[in-house]
Amino acid sequence: MWSPSKAAAFRAAKRRPSVYPTFDLMPFVGVFMVLLFIFMLTPPSHGRMSFVDLPKAQTAASQPRGVRDDAIRIVVARDGRCFFRFTTAKPEDLSDLIRTEIRAGSERKVYLFADARAKNRDVRIVVDQIRLAGIINVVIIANKPYASEGLTRKS
Repeated sequence: MWSPSKAAAFRAAKRRPSVYPTFDLMPFVGVFMVLLFIFMLTPPSHGRMSFVDLPKAQTAASQPRGVRDDAIRIVVARDGRCFFRFTTAKPEDLSDLIRTEIRAGSERKVYLFADARAKNRDVRIVVDQIRLAGIINVVIIANKPYASEGLTRKS
């Protein structure tokens, strides 16, 4: 049986869309997860050290404690600039900075990243300031030469 309310309901049903637009977020979530895993599993690079060309030494040894957050790292760039933990510092201020870090609980060892082309005078000034701070353990960070460079150990 026909009634006006059934007719109105039928017309209203015809006006409703049969397909509802939705956003499929699964591709976005998939790409996001891949990027998350890439950034989580990639070891951090010390890109801030990229401006220093380290010298090469046959007897270079790994220094895993040198990358700790509380390690005292001093960088001498080839143009003579000096950095204390990635902040620019004057060489004459280094002894006070080192003493402050030692009081804060840092290891009594300084890791010196000296550029291979830095002047000996600039490195000597920094080492003198380290000695003034009372530190006798100075580790000069170097790379091992590659075998393809022709630097092989002679027996």
